[in-house]
Amino acid sequence: INICNKKVIMAFTRTGNIWQSFKTVLFIVLILWLILIIGLFLPLENFGIKPRTVHGLIGILFAPFIHSGIEHLLTNSISLLILGSIFLTMERKLSIFLVIQIILIGGFGTWLIGRSEYTHVGASGVIYGILAMGWRGSAMHWHRYETAYLLLAGLATPLVVSVHTVVSFDFAIAIVAGWHTTIFPPYFVAGAIYSGFAMVLV
Repeated sequence: INICNKKVIMAFTRTGNIWQSFKTVLFIVLILWLILIIGLFLPLENFGIKPRTVHGLIGILFAPFIHSGIEHLLTNSISLLILGSIFLTMERKLSIFLVIQIILIGGFGTWLIGRSEYTHVGASGVIYGILAMGWRGSAMHWHRYETAYLLLAGLATPLVVSVHTVVSFDFAIAIVAGWHTTIFPPYFVAGAIYSGFAMVLV
């Protein structure tokens, strides 16, 4: 997302803009939860995208509003509230047109190349479409991408170290042939550090 142009900065300096956008997106998310409740009693997943079938074409329009369960909608709700509020603040005049465009293009792409054994539902395509909004492949965008990538890799490295350490101690205190309390935890930690460096370099 191009977050450094003058229009975006001016939009975010007005607190009312982001608050109004948040309320609008919250209303949409509440509608999605209502649809999920209705789906407990009606087979709404039949209106999802069924790749390369004539009946599946109707799912291009309805799939973003249908979710497979509470966990699925919960994760999408958080993303929609954050990204949707930012997106609506940035592109208030064109937001409806752009969202329709994302739904149609993303839905048709899913219908065209999606796995045929599944019925595809959920607003994930809209979320990824919003994330990709404004991407032009310019040098500035690639620079921001690399900066964000390195930052996320740096944040993930302590997670890798901590998880490897906990797992190593789990194995070390377990009754497993070949594991030794004083030897194997350091190997796991060393492996985690190398994994972190590998993430940053790749």
